[in-house]
Amino acid sequence: MRTRIHPTPPLSGGYDLRPLENLDLKGVTQGAVGIVRIGAGTRSPADGFRATADHELAYVVSGQARVDTSDGSRIVNAGDVIVSSPAELHSTTALVDTTIVYVLLNPGAKT
Repeated sequence: MRTRIHPTPPLSGGYDLRPLENLDLKGVTQGAVGIVRIGAGTRSPADGFRATADHELAYVVSGQARVDTSDGSRIVNAGDVIVSSPAELHSTTALVDTTIVYVLLNPGAKT
């Protein structure tokens, strides 16, 4: 699975800065930021997989979801960071009502 999930680590001290990874973003010319709310049991897209940008970064604000790619499935929880790159086909199924903040780099329908 190229998509990486970064679970929220426990707090270590009063200020805990943790870089997660470095990204090579050559060729990025635009970005989009948004919030998606997914009701429990809802899959997006309803069938198949999709990629909405060359790179996608997401933060799970609340809830729990399953992210599926051709390489497997991972559960994400509130506080987790998701990094999908480059243009990896995926789907997301909310296991409970879930809110995600996302950043798309070079957005546009890829599939």
